[in-house]
Amino acid sequence: MNAPAILIAFPKGRLGDELVPLLAGTPLALDAQALKSRVLRIPTATPGVSALLLKGADLPRYVAAGVASLGIVGSDTLDEMDMDLLELADLGFGACRLSLCALAGLSLDELRAKPHLRLATKFPRATEAWLTREGLTAELVPLSSSAELAPLLGLADAIVDLVQTGGTLKAHGLVETAVLGRSSARLVAARGAYLSEPARIRPLADALIAALKG
Repeated sequence: MNAPAILIAFPKGRLGDELVPLLAGTPLALDAQALKSRVLRIPTATPGVSALLLKGADLPRYVAAGVASLGIVGSDTLDEMDMDLLELADLGFGACRLSLCALAGLSLDELRAKPHLRLATKFPRATEAWLTREGLTAELVPLSSSAELAPLLGLADAIVDLVQTGGTLKAHGLVETAVLGRSSARLVAARGAYLSEPARIRPLADALIAALKG
């Protein structure tokens, strides 16, 4: 009986756009024809190994549940979740900052002085941790996207969001006033699969690390 296919969870969006070219020409390159379609399960160059293309917070859940044996996800996403995963490597790509951003001309001291500070973010755990370290309190306004609009339209005084180049901030008249932390792509594994099937899973993990860190 043939062994079941191994699934690796790959991110869609910003990280995925960086990941796919890095894998080109490697044993885990994604099938180019399948990538042009709308399917979310993509064969790789290695028989019996396929990629699942998943968004954001869904990806760690597929790995933690053992559906995917390995996964690549931003450390910012991992920090917001409490998942039983093995973190195998910092892959280095997809580096960005988690920053407090406000309208140009509004300083960090002015934000600190506000009697009722409102911060829009989709990173509540990281934001709360930073507020605690800084001895501040704030109302968190949960947003899943387009946070840059919040200060412009009066929904919040500032935002906490990922910044890579700063181009989107500049386009909305925002600047970074503090860096809360840094994020990059991480290789994670399902604990059960990694420990119970090392002969199948670890070579794939090594191949990913070699391709993406090399």
